[in-house]
This record gives sequence, C-alpha cells and structure tokens, in this order.
Amino acid sequence: MPLGVHLMLRVLGHTMIREDIVIQGVTYRLSHLNPFAVPVTPKVEGAPTFAMRVSFGLHTFSKEWDASYPTHHKIREGSEDRCFCPIRHEHSLHLPRIIKQSVTGKVFFSQNHNYLIAEGLEGLNAPYAVFFKVETAKSRDFDVVMFVVSAYPKPNLPKNLDKITFATLVAKTARGEAIKRPKK
Repeated sequence: MPLGVHLMLRVLGHTMIREDIVIQGVTYRLSHLNPFAVPVTPKVEGAPTFAMRVSFGLHTFSKEWDASYPTHHKIREGSEDRCFCPIRHEHSLHLPRIIKQSVTGKVFFSQNHNYLIAEGLEGLNAPYAVFFKVETAKSRDFDVVMFVVSAYPKPNLPKNLDKITFATLVAKTARGEAIKRPKK
C-alpha cells in the first residue's frame, strides 16, 4: 500500500459516512463530520421551517499538501492529496455546534457564491472562519444542502463584510430566488 492514508467514505443509503483514520497509531475520529439535518425557520410569523442537510469537505481537517510534510500525514480523497492537520481536526470538532447555533444568526458573503461564519474559539487569536456553499436540494428529504468547504483561523478577516441572516439565505435558496449582496 502506498504511503499515506486513503480516506474512507462509507455509503449508507445516500449518505457518505466518514471513517476514522489512524496516523502513527493515533486514531482520529471523523464521525463529527458526518452529514446531519438542521431545521431552519425564518423569524417571520407563519414562515415555513426548511430542512437543511449539512456535510463537510476534506479541507475542514486538512491543509494543502507539501512534499516537506511527513508522508504518514498524507491523505487522499478522490484524486486530491492533502496533509492531515491535527490542529484543524481539533478545531473541526466545533463545526456541528457552530452550524447549529448559526442558523438563528447572520452569515457573511465571501468570494464567488460562498458564505462564511466567523466564530471565536478559545485559544485562537483570530476568527475561526467557516466557508460554505448552499444550494437547492435535489432530494425530496431536504429543501437545501449546505456544504462546508473549509474552516480555519483567518487572522486578516475583513471587519465590514456584507451579511445576510442565515434563515433568509436558506429560504431564498429553497425557493430558487437570487441572493444579492446588500448595496453599499
């Protein structure tokens, strides 16, 4: 077997389940990054509750691969090689809580069609930036799917990012409406 770890994603129905990984005898649990559902209800009286499926990408617990890194930290998902990062992994343990708490608050516009949540984590001197995409679900089980692309401390995060309530973002996405940045 080649050096490094091939990440295992087990298919359970239509759900991808992350398997734990072992690096140098240490087991790193990844079950906290398995997909889950979150109800999102706008604050407008009589508004429907939307079902949102949340899933997480490889970049939430790994960093860009560099040949100078130890080969036993090399991980592969599909055709992408990354470096397992114990620090990012430790931070990723907070992601389910951050997402669940954020649905009643505001999120920020990021580049292209991405959004972000900025969270303060104990021990970090910079905001923990959670970058994600949302789109209309293709399944009848959910209205919207959220894919967390990456998450890491972002020391130079601009202070005055445009924002939108999470519930508005989800409601507009579910209805197929355009999401526009606020005019300045």
